[in-house]
Amino acid sequence: MRGSVIVRRASKLAAAALLAAAFVAGASETALTQSDTPPIDLTGPVEPRNCVPCHASIGQAKRPGIIFSHAAHLTVDCSACHVATPHQDGKTVRPSMQTCFSCHGLQHGPTGLIASGTCRDCHTKDFELKPATHTKDWKRKPHADAARPNVNGCLMCHESAKDCDRCHADEAPQVPRMPSVYLRSVPVKPDEPSVLIDVDEPVTVGQCVFCHADINGIAPGRIIFTHDTHLKRAYKCASCHPRFPHQPQGTLRNTMQDCYRCHGLVHSARGEVAPEKCEACHPKEFKLVPANHTKQFLSGGHKDRARSEPTYCSMCHKSTACVKCHNGGVKMADGRTSAKVVPADHRKTQWRADHGGRYLAQEGLCAVCHDSPSCAKCHQTSMPHPANWLAAHSKRDGALGKDCKVCHKDRKTCQECHHAAVRSTELVAANCVKCHPEMDTKPATKIKNAPLAEHAVHFEVAKKKGKPYTCSECHVGFGLSEVHVTSQLSGPHDLRACYDCHGALGVDRLQIAPWPGSELCRRCHADLRI
Repeated sequence: MRGSVIVRRASKLAAAALLAAAFVAGASETALTQSDTPPIDLTGPVEPRNCVPCHASIGQAKRPGIIFSHAAHLTVDCSACHVATPHQDGKTVRPSMQTCFSCHGLQHGPTGLIASGTCRDCHTKDFELKPATHTKDWKRKPHADAARPNVNGCLMCHESAKDCDRCHADEAPQVPRMPSVYLRSVPVKPDEPSVLIDVDEPVTVGQCVFCHADINGIAPGRIIFTHDTHLKRAYKCASCHPRFPHQPQGTLRNTMQDCYRCHGLVHSARGEVAPEKCEACHPKEFKLVPANHTKQFLSGGHKDRARSEPTYCSMCHKSTACVKCHNGGVKMADGRTSAKVVPADHRKTQWRADHGGRYLAQEGLCAVCHDSPSCAKCHQTSMPHPANWLAAHSKRDGALGKDCKVCHKDRKTCQECHHAAVRSTELVAANCVKCHPEMDTKPATKIKNAPLAEHAVHFEVAKKKGKPYTCSECHVGFGLSEVHVTSQLSGPHDLRACYDCHGALGVDRLQIAPWPGSELCRRCHADLRI
């Protein structure tokens, strides 16, 4: 991964704007919403443009015990302090004290002191200045072992004449004289191949592994989760992470509702896509009842949330749990007895005719109170339809036709599927009347259903043409795509397709079909005054 290179896209943001955004103190709520963020160079020199896509404000230090502000260091190049890539392999690399001492406490000729070397100017009062390694016996052998490879490091805090030489004179250890001053040095960052990630592109593992070497390293706590389980099933990262997870306003974490797009979903014959049992994703010690489920919430205060966000409730609650209380007579969390809940629109006469269409349009919250058994009191059909409905409903031999019409008033979607298998079928009575008995009416012009009449009058076309029509000769599709065109401007008949034959002349300059113009209309409408 480290050696890979992604083509950089041209930045549309000026460097000055990036600098301003990076160092605005107290702007933690600022969100950068540019649609073309410059790619982040993970191994390049540390500079604002590589930080601001994830950090809206990097003004004040957030580490306890440290007094620090990037704003006070604006004149210093970022890479002077950040000599290593800040985020890599799951760790954050912070500048060491040696890096700070490259400037702090340094006298620079006539310029004087570059930056304060006083401890309390950079450390809070409650910060313990004495390192944890400096135990009670530190003055003896432990400090000698630690100092031997790096005496220079000791001089950041100690003055050799006062803190070292006097003691060495009394104890007489066999050590050379200590250096008189701290020698400041700046580490050199090695050149590395560029590793660029484009935060505007779909999320992939390649955008993550440089900083998160172990993407399965989810700390135990609220959830049981591994990316590996999902990657083995070839799920794309963007399915769960539609946006780059690290944003200026914070890290975007998936909600439980995001997970429920798959967990608990039954996908036809394939069955359950992912388990919905609580213990599959939450440890035993996790408290499953949300904190917002207070007595007031459980005793009626939940209705607004249920109306505006029904998917939130349905993650855990089935309709049976709601119906039990909504039917009344149940003792609620606050001690009151529940009253029967019936929505106002359900009391209207029109409701019986309207509710099917509203259900199909996904209007309302039917599933809060109703399940298949409650719908079956009126409908022969399982409501809502089970996952295998499309495959099973054809076995009823049309017995459900009237029941289907309760909800499916527009039959176009049915026709698209039901007629697809007969697109090459011949247009003759034997092939049509078994499903549409009305088409057996003689003469066909007496059929009241206009579309059926239009088809039935062509049953005998073979007598003149020599062979019957097939459906696909006129239809480019069924139901949704109509005959040749999709315009409804001409009313119940779109005669533009009819006139391709009626009144038209063939290559032999003979009329293909009789009744041109208005004569065709009078075949069925004898009283027309045209």
